[in-house]
Amino acid sequence: DSPCARVWRLSVGKKLRLLPRDEQFFDLFEQATDVILAGADTLRQMLNDFGNAETYRAKIADLEHQGDAVIHKVMDKLNRTFVTPLDQEDIRALASRLDDIIDYTQAAAERLVLYQVTEPYPACVELVTVLLETVTEVKHVVGLLREMDSHREILIGCIEINRLENTGDKIYREAMGRLFREGNLLELMRWKEIIEQIEQAIDECEDLADIVESIIVKHA
Repeated sequence: DSPCARVWRLSVGKKLRLLPRDEQFFDLFEQATDVILAGADTLRQMLNDFGNAETYRAKIADLEHQGDAVIHKVMDKLNRTFVTPLDQEDIRALASRLDDIIDYTQAAAERLVLYQVTEPYPACVELVTVLLETVTEVKHVVGLLREMDSHREILIGCIEINRLENTGDKIYREAMGRLFREGNLLELMRWKEIIEQIEQAIDECEDLADIVESIIVKHA
């Protein structure tokens, strides 16, 4: 390794550190968390007002389109930005998880209408409550990434997301057991499809928390 090469690398490194970081990624992430929170809350409203299920389904579909638009902006910006505030693979992974959360929320809403559900299964209501709590925590944690100086608070939030995911898993397992014991094949097929989508949305929140934890380790 020649002295000239070492000098060149040091020079490039200094220039890279002096380049301004594009903070708009954090704005977009916060917009995406607004979307997933609105989606979960709308699904909760849907379960409490089945008479207007189609209205809520349409609203969630619109939110999913909004979410897609935000994620598209993230990816487009990622392709055009040289110095990013987080590693590019982390930005891509966060965007993907946020997109998946609203996608699974919409999938649950679509199935509630498609299967002509007239009243909610109790475990479904419980699971949506957990989903709403989890995405609320996701919004909080993602919002803290902008400053990156609240490591402890971010990690506490990630732990809470993991706890909520475990609660969701327990509700899911108990619901599946109950549905099998009740022996109604049609109800089993109907609710298994719906509940799995909600449970998967919560799982994606946990995956996002894992990504955030790895980001904190890198930047601590």
